This record gives sequence, structure tokens and C-alpha cells, in this order.
Amino acid sequence: MTRRSFLSGSTSALGAGLLAAAAARQPEDYVIVEGHRDIWELSDRFKIRDKSQRSPMRDFLVPRLIEAGVSVVIMPAGGDSVEERDGNQPLFEGSMRTLDMLLVEIEKTNGKASIIKTKADIPAKPNRGGVQFFLDLEGGGSIEILPEPDYHAERRLALLRQFFRLGVRGMQLTHNGRNQLGDGISGGKMGGRLSPFGVEVVKEMNRLGMMIGVSHLSANGVLHAAEISKHPIVSTHQNIQPFLRTPLELTEPEVKAIAGTGGIVGIRYIERQTAYKLLVDELEHLAKLIGVQHTGVGWLGHDLGHPATGFVPGYSRGRQEPSGVEAQTMRQHWETFIKMLAERGFTDADIGLILGGNFLRVWNQILPS
Repeated sequence: MTRRSFLSGSTSALGAGLLAAAAARQPEDYVIVEGHRDIWELSDRFKIRDKSQRSPMRDFLVPRLIEAGVSVVIMPAGGDSVEERDGNQPLFEGSMRTLDMLLVEIEKTNGKASIIKTKADIPAKPNRGGVQFFLDLEGGGSIEILPEPDYHAERRLALLRQFFRLGVRGMQLTHNGRNQLGDGISGGKMGGRLSPFGVEVVKEMNRLGMMIGVSHLSANGVLHAAEISKHPIVSTHQNIQPFLRTPLELTEPEVKAIAGTGGIVGIRYIERQTAYKLLVDELEHLAKLIGVQHTGVGWLGHDLGHPATGFVPGYSRGRQEPSGVEAQTMRQHWETFIKMLAERGFTDADIGLILGGNFLRVWNQILPS
């Protein structure tokens, strides 16, 4: 054996060893941050008039998150979509009711769940036996002002500050529709830039220490937010073009603009559209395009405990038994995904960044002390 062939073989063996080590890792070995979990399961269980469903977070959701090894969940505490307002129509009141629901539910867990408000709350290692929630608003409609009154400049953002005082630490500027901050993607992919009020909101979120979310925002709105924000902006749950071709998915200029702020693009599972292989393909592409330090995971799909929106196991009728991802546990989701990332050649350090390390970096940069 020549020296060159010996070294080549040693390098291959080392690479195989590192790959095997990464593939053997478990979810609880990482600080997993789930980038976006809608409140659908809580709403679905509360609709059932059965005392077994009165504490859906304590009795159903939190135990599954802990068993899965998830450390932090970014959870909408209201927003522009009526689903994120738990079916309540008024924007501000609906979001306040949803926020109250989450805070009350978290209190019921006797310390197994808590919320992240400051840098001191950010986990430095995996949360074992507990889970934290990062409260978000999915759209800025709830902080809108009346169009005609001439508010004093310091009063225009009062509602944003009130949500902040109650523990909300992030806000997506829009949902799919248009609001006073800017255009969602429902009016067309490109849309307009942020409104003057939207610019004020971004600047105040920078000052307060809130995460600026751009999922569902128009392309020109994303580019504008990246231009004016002094802190990273984040897309918590969007896929990218050309892997999926819908107005919701991010274009390359948007991806690069988000990364240019130090931000994150968090990909997400969509039932019947995005197999896990496609998500890993997207992450591999993003790692090459903007660097693995700007990637994340929004969501890996419904699980056996809540297989679909509107379906509660043991109570709902008229739906076939779940299959595929929806028939698995949350833990199986993360185990499968970690293994696939390792098999694709992502190092253990890379996987740690993708699963949550990048969100921790952003929060350590922006949250108040």
C-alpha cells in the first residue's frame, strides 16, 4: 500500500465514522426549535365538550413534544388568519383571546412548559423533561391603527408594545392578505413594499427586541424589510422555488436578502406535497446558496396524536386512518429527519444549526437582556 492510498483510506474511514456517529444521534442530543406550530390541535380539542379535553396542552401536546425531544416551539399567539385567532373574528380581541388561552394552558403544565422572553430564557442545552414556547403573531393586523385619527407618534405602536409586555417576542408582518403594514402573497407574489406604518413597526420591533417574521409577506415586502431592519429577519415556515412553485415559496433574491441580514429560512412539510427527501434537497441547496447557518425547520407535519386539522383521535369521524408521516409519532419524525440529514453528508455541527442552533443565535442577538 502506498502512502497516498493509505491516507485516502484513512480519510474515507474517518468520514464514514463521522457519518455513522451523526446518524446515531437522537433528537434529545440537539436543541430542537420547531419554527412554526399552528394552534389547530388546541382549537380542535377545545371544541369537544368533554372534560378529558379541557387541558389540551398539558395533557396532549406538551407530553408529545417532550417525548419527541423538542426544546422550543414557535407558536402563534394570534394573527391575521382567523384560524390563528381560534375562530374569533375581531382582530385585536381575537388575538388577545388566543394569547390568553396559551398563557393559561402553559400555567396548567406545572413548569413543564414556559415561555422565552429574554436572553436568559434561551436554552444553552436541550430541554429534557420540559419545553419552551416562543410566542409569535402571524400577521400584524392586531396592532393596526384607525386610518384617520392623527395619533401622536409615540402612541401609534401602543398595541405592539402591549403584546410585547405580555410575552410576545415575534411577529410576522402579514399573513396571506394585505394589512396596514404591507401586502401578503394573496394579492400577487411581488406585491408592494412595506407601508410607512410597516416601516415604523419594523423599527420598533428592532428597538424592543422582537423577531421580525416575513413568511406570507410579498416578495417586495421581504426585500424592503431586509433593507430597513437592523436585526436579522426570519422566514419561519416557507419552502423555496423552484422546488415548489407557488406564490408562497421564496425566490432566490428573497432567500439571499434574508440571509444578508443574518436571518433564517425555515423549510416546512406540506401534506401530499413535500416528502422529507424534498425538504432535505431544499436544505442542501440552501446550504450551498447561503450557508447552513441561515437554515431551519418550520414543521415536520401532523403526527399520530393529531393526524390532521379538524381531526381528534377517538372523537372525530369520517376520515380514513392516517398513513405515512401522519401515522407516526413526533419523535419518529425527528429521528427520521436527523438520519436523512446525516446520510446526505451534513455534519453533526451542521445538523445542530439546522435543527435549532440558528434560531438560538438570532435570539441571543435580538432579545432583551
